[in-house]
Amino acid sequence: MGSARGECVTTLRRIGSIRRIAYLSPMSITPTLSSLADRATFDPVSPDGWDSLRALGHRMLDDLIDAQSVLSTQSVWQPVPPDLLRSFDEVGPTDGEGAAAAYERFRTRVLPYGLGNWHPRFFGWVQGNGTPLAMLADMLASGMNPHLGGFHQAPAMVERQVVRWFAEWLGLPGASGLFVTGGTMANVHALACARITVARRLGRDARRDGAQAWPGEPAPSPFVFYGSTETHGWAQKAAEWLGLGARAFRTVPVDAEYRVHVDALQTMITADRAAGLTPFCVIGTAGTVNTGATDDLVALADLCADEQLWFHVDGAFGALAALSPLVRDQVCGMERADSVAFDLHKWGSMPFECACVLVRDASAHHEAFRNTATYLAPGDRGPTAGGMYFNERGLDLTRGFKALKVWMQLHADGVSHFGRVITQNVQQVRRLVGIIVSHPELELLAPAPLNIVCFRYRPSPTHGDGTTLDALNRELLVRLQESGVALPSSTVLGGRFAIRVAHVNHRTRDEDIDALVEAVLSEGRRLSPGIG
Repeated sequence: MGSARGECVTTLRRIGSIRRIAYLSPMSITPTLSSLADRATFDPVSPDGWDSLRALGHRMLDDLIDAQSVLSTQSVWQPVPPDLLRSFDEVGPTDGEGAAAAYERFRTRVLPYGLGNWHPRFFGWVQGNGTPLAMLADMLASGMNPHLGGFHQAPAMVERQVVRWFAEWLGLPGASGLFVTGGTMANVHALACARITVARRLGRDARRDGAQAWPGEPAPSPFVFYGSTETHGWAQKAAEWLGLGARAFRTVPVDAEYRVHVDALQTMITADRAAGLTPFCVIGTAGTVNTGATDDLVALADLCADEQLWFHVDGAFGALAALSPLVRDQVCGMERADSVAFDLHKWGSMPFECACVLVRDASAHHEAFRNTATYLAPGDRGPTAGGMYFNERGLDLTRGFKALKVWMQLHADGVSHFGRVITQNVQQVRRLVGIIVSHPELELLAPAPLNIVCFRYRPSPTHGDGTTLDALNRELLVRLQESGVALPSSTVLGGRFAIRVAHVNHRTRDEDIDALVEAVLSEGRRLSPGIG
């Protein structure tokens, strides 16, 4: 024992963690310190120290607001320089350099080299921009630092209130809900709840038995669930994480508009049951990641009711179309879902991380995640009154205060303003589509029913085969991104490479759409002479 302790102390001395400190037994440690400066804390230890931190905090805030106020004059994205890249391989600091120097590292080495998703010409993937008020709200949430496992505290009440508001706005009044990190976790929580709830209806205890066969017991029939070939990649991950296996996710063909083929789905369910499988859930997508298509949610709701299956809607960005009078009809049928997942850090413009899952049957949600650990037992009075509400409705116990920024933005602007931003984005997308279909050098590659546009540059007069056009557009996209003028992303549709504009940007103006088109045409014309 003594030898091991000596080796540990020697090792710590070697890495510099206990310089000037000899090993002391617990009994020899003096219980008092000679001065406040000797105490280990991350707080400033003097009034002057607090004043310096306050001044630094004001500078940080000013710098961030200054940066956001001039975004339109800056490049969307720029690569991290080679010398700076090398600095990220440095060993971790043993001794500190002070808060001001640490902030200067952030200001010069991190702030200028983000992905650019706060810029008005960022159209990549489906990443929201954040808002200035939500940025400040995140600071307040971090400063208050509440533990959102539950407890009798105002932050928990804020989260429950925001969940209730969105449940009403999305057509599921009375639903239970939970804020999580992103759409993947929101969807996985819903699928886990679906599996446990449907299993209970069938007399199976999925929480106790999982998806396994136990010795001496009949092997349970495998659970399977369904979604279109356009379903986001979370579904396969969920099948693997939940122990169902990737083949438990049954992919269904789509039609010409990239919506799930409902008749094919019905045929698959019937065949799977005949083969001894147990269907338990159907995923309908509100806003597919590739093209923004929305499945026929009404037809899926009818099918699930007839087949007694859980109906889940992955509405990562598309669910919030319900807030816009212009496009809310596209998500008709979502109000009949058993669960809905959506991200407020996408079309809700909130900073990461901010997603939500809603479950219509509040008791089923609770039963799926109920936890009875004695150290988390609720009290009749005091801070534990009400128990660990959120811990008993999701996987996490320790959770941050994600809902504050949403709560403050809604109080500041109202949900109608969220709807106006969504309407504005759809109108801008329709304008972009109009430009594409009327221009001889641009080609629309898929319908654009919501807020995603897939297109490519096609030289006029057309020459070169499909492979050549793919190569041209791949190079065009990278050059466009590296130029910093605009940042769309890409996908492949029907074997054709597409430039993909995913528009959830509250800062975009019509001139930003025009700048994107002009940059695509200019770069395409520079590249197209090499085709032949």
